[in-house]
Amino acid sequence: MTGNAEAPQLVAHLPRCWKPRHRDDLVRLGPKQDGGYVVTEAIIRHTDFVVGLGVGTDWNFEEDFHERKRCPVHCYDHTISLGRFTMDALRHSAMLLVPPRLRNIGRFYEPVNLLPLKYISFFRGDKKHYREKIGGDAARDTDFRKIFSRIPEGDKVFVKIDIEGGEYSLLSGLGEYYERVTGLVVEFHHIIFHRDLIGARISALRRSFDIVHVHVNNFKGIDERGMPYVFEVTFENKNLGNGDGKESEREYPVVGLDYPNSTWFADFKLLFEAGI
Repeated sequence: MTGNAEAPQLVAHLPRCWKPRHRDDLVRLGPKQDGGYVVTEAIIRHTDFVVGLGVGTDWNFEEDFHERKRCPVHCYDHTISLGRFTMDALRHSAMLLVPPRLRNIGRFYEPVNLLPLKYISFFRGDKKHYREKIGGDAARDTDFRKIFSRIPEGDKVFVKIDIEGGEYSLLSGLGEYYERVTGLVVEFHHIIFHRDLIGARISALRRSFDIVHVHVNNFKGIDERGMPYVFEVTFENKNLGNGDGKESEREYPVVGLDYPNSTWFADFKLLFEAGI
């Protein structure tokens, strides 16, 4: 079973001022499920350096970006390491060595066993993983000052942020680097607790960036007002001069670009309305 294709499509609502601006060069990077995001060709073209904040076991987005642009990639995630992936693979393999062994042979190629090889094959050369916690506490966590100190001055940077709620404190430190950021994708979490804070962060970003894409993460639901608990927003720097500023007339999710984060549930239809 790969999902519930017959499930009715639920409707989510977001404020009209968050509706994307029109772009005709949108592309998807990463998988056609959770971990894939929509950006613009202009962002890719102008980017010299990619920063991925939060990768878990899936860095396909960063891998696709690197394939398109051949630019350096720095990923940050304190929850993963080659050692952890190797230990998980060894434990999984040990469980498969019990009878009946022949039935278990195919399971040696399951993703958990392949992660160490996947990690080694990607994170090398100009593609680095830093096992550091990302947050807004400069005394304890890695912040944007440290992140940008590792990037050549003058390089234009794309930033992906998926750090399970830590984005709010982190984003407050990005302002001094807006001129160097070609674009960013942010997955906003826990809207029921942080609605005003999300609004403030998005308002600050919109002074320098256009919202060019929005997608609802269907792993979570919607609140009593129909607002999604988790949603993904793509921002493009206004200095790229890409687009005429008019509102997008697309229906969301966009066919051919958007896919459900979880294949077990239908994607949310997204409406942008005043007064939400």
